[in-house]
Amino acid sequence: MRKVDHDSRREEVASVASRLIAEKGLEALTTRALAKELGCSIGVLSHYFNSKEEIVMAAFKWADQRIDQRMQNAIAELDEISLDYFIPMITAGLPLDEASDREWRVRFNLYHYCLTKGGKGLKEQIEKISQFRVLMDEFIRTLQKKGEVRRDIDPELITKMAFDMVMGAAQNLLMVPMPERQSHAAYLFAIVEKLRPVKTPTITAVPA
Repeated sequence: MRKVDHDSRREEVASVASRLIAEKGLEALTTRALAKELGCSIGVLSHYFNSKEEIVMAAFKWADQRIDQRMQNAIAELDEISLDYFIPMITAGLPLDEASDREWRVRFNLYHYCLTKGGKGLKEQIEKISQFRVLMDEFIRTLQKKGEVRRDIDPELITKMAFDMVMGAAQNLLMVPMPERQSHAAYLFAIVEKLRPVKTPTITAVPA
């Protein structure tokens, strides 16, 4: 029971820390500000985390995992692999509501933090992105074999396009008013539709 309570409390701290980062930026995340938000002392925080850096990384992982889980949940109920996977996956992976907006703001702070600090955090992000690209490439190749995606386009090229397109769109959407984001992202789905093979119409012979 103690283990569950300890993990639950760590997750709560990570959640509140992520909110501070999303709303005010990484520089606003101090142990004093965090303790105030949680209604506890700085000493209590040290019981769950050994340093501020640990809290920062926990907040980033909290947001990162929620984005990943959101995307997995979006396709979990689909019966078979098809190009239609992309639609709910892209929708779930973009900051189109308040919850995902917060998660993406934290994620972009994570990228900036890792790029400036380097070390283990940067290595983990590079490995994660690499693994995601491999999975995406395999997914595209499977769709091409099934005739769901055009075969005249290199699957590696589609993978790079899809990944960079969603990442770039997510960043841009953070600067668009929330009510306008859905329509602003519509072009992404139009691009996905361009990946469908062009079906040759069947010509029915006319009886003589």
